[in-house]
Amino acid sequence: MRIDYTERFPELKSLLKDFEERIERISLPPENVILDDLEVMRILNISKRKLAQLRSDRKIKYYTSDDAPKVKKTRLKELKTTSHKGIRRAKIYYLLCDVLVYVKRNPVVPIFEKLKIRPNGL
Repeated sequence: MRIDYTERFPELKSLLKDFEERIERISLPPENVILDDLEVMRILNISKRKLAQLRSDRKIKYYTSDDAPKVKKTRLKELKTTSHKGIRRAKIYYLLCDVLVYVKRNPVVPIFEKLKIRPNGL
């Protein structure tokens, strides 16, 4: 006699589906894993401001979903005056392989290596 726990506990079904998606995502090559701002901030343990600074300094490669054609300069000035500040029109996303390249290029030095403390007895 086989008991189907997903019928008995519907919340278990959604949890198992979430686990399946996570396992599939882990098994993908880094070139195929697309991350958004929140995921990159969580992986790198950085703030939204730090991520924006990395983008502006061109230290981390990013892509936008903005497929709109280029706008003439006069139209661009008009859009800048009428648009609201802080509202992004295009979604920014990252590839996991680009995040890994950033991590390899910018290793974090452990705090104890920065301290000038000598071990006892030396």
